[in-house]
Amino acid sequence: MPPTYLEAVKRIETLTSEIRRDGLSAFERTEAAYAEVQELRAVLNARLSALRHRAG
Repeated sequence: MPPTYLEAVKRIETLTSEIRRDGLSAFERTEAAYAEVQELRAVLNARLSALRHRAG
């Protein structure tokens, strides 16, 4: 089941902090975190589009 909107936003914040903290020293982990952020953003964008479609 996809995360809730709030869970996804919080996870993006956590991953962004990890990326900033670790930088290139942990490139593989940073790359995986960035990929997860992209996936979460796609989920959020789909949900926002659905809400706009229902409201429009």
